[in-house]
Amino acid sequence: MTLTRQLSRVAKLLVDAEGICFPEAESRLRAMTLEIRIGQQAANPAGHAAALTALAVSRRTFLGGVRVTGDLAQPLQSPLSSRPSLADAIADIGTGSFEGPPAMSIGIGTYASPETMVAWWDSWRCGVRLGDGAASGVSNNPLAGVAAGAHAVGAAFQRLRGGYALPADIDLWPGTEAPPDFAEVFLPSAVWLMGLGNLGQAFLWSLSALRYSDDADRSLILQDFDRVSEENWGTSILVPDDRFGELKTKMAESWAEARGFKVRRVDRALRADLQVAEDEPRLAFSGLDKVAPRRLLAGVGFEAIIDVGLGRTATDFDRYRVSVFDRSRMIDTHFAGLTDAVANPDVLDLPAYAELQAQIGRCGAAEISNASVAVPYVSAVAAAVAISRAIAICSGVPCSPGETQRLSAVKRRAAAEPNRFETPGVGHAGQPIS
Repeated sequence: MTLTRQLSRVAKLLVDAEGICFPEAESRLRAMTLEIRIGQQAANPAGHAAALTALAVSRRTFLGGVRVTGDLAQPLQSPLSSRPSLADAIADIGTGSFEGPPAMSIGIGTYASPETMVAWWDSWRCGVRLGDGAASGVSNNPLAGVAAGAHAVGAAFQRLRGGYALPADIDLWPGTEAPPDFAEVFLPSAVWLMGLGNLGQAFLWSLSALRYSDDADRSLILQDFDRVSEENWGTSILVPDDRFGELKTKMAESWAEARGFKVRRVDRALRADLQVAEDEPRLAFSGLDKVAPRRLLAGVGFEAIIDVGLGRTATDFDRYRVSVFDRSRMIDTHFAGLTDAVANPDVLDLPAYAELQAQIGRCGAAEISNASVAVPYVSAVAAAVAISRAIAICSGVPCSPGETQRLSAVKRRAAAEPNRFETPGVGHAGQPIS
């Protein structure tokens, strides 16, 4: 059996965690099926963001097929798609047919059997519950829906792998003071996205889920030098099924422009001579995967940088870190003295990688062995957290400068105490529409 490149980063999770070979890992993944059940309580911005996110990430994780059932004729309440109904938006993302009962099922906006995991949300909080104990609350925050849908898919995936403890809830606005209602905040107007891999695409997904007014002035600069590869399909939420070889910036540009953003592209790697021009965004999101380019961001001229890091191995793949930097808390100082993890050459001697070498050669096997383990539901949650930090900055209210979590953990670590960031050059695009 030849390795399917689109599945390699997800299959690597099972290979490295359980010591099985790649063909067995792919067979396991292709046996994983999921049913997403949509109820009437999903007919709101959070619920539709949850449903579309759950489908977008699960079809890259539950490779035996994902079907969506229930109340799908609801008029769409999400800018993630321009289609008129939830059913139409679901059809555009794509489902996968399978026969018989699903291996796992999740509910969104519905009451379910006691063994079914159901996504819930309430303002800036969200999580996963069993059965009918998952009634949702305030439902106007699409970021809570994005995180809830991705979180539910992750919980189902982990349960199918043998984990039975329900993960802890997610708080997108941690702190001691009550968060504002989503209708009262201000949305980012101009953003620079550094890196359009799985994190950069997840940033764009969450930004696109925000309900901007029709006359809101919103712009993006998209920077990356890489092209979409088959391996990106299994990890990145925007990669189409059959468009490989295209610049990641060009693919993201098409997505963003279709959703009302003005876009400029920078089709090259970050260099030390990059400087923000007078009319360019002062707010940046960093989805870079190396330490050295992160340090370079300090000299570009951004007033605020929201940097996200993910775990890389089978033991920490669902860990995420969200850090906020400004001119008083510099990103180069934070990463001073740090280096990237060094690949272990002995991995190639393990049976799974030795077998892989026979199929695709030593260089190809080394590339996969050195690649990070990645699943798209983790980056979707991390991005929702990051966009929430940007909204706090644009709204002129304190936010946590740092948080590290593991998505599957049964208890959340405390986030750093909120700070107020001084960013006079970071504008906003007004409040979300109700």
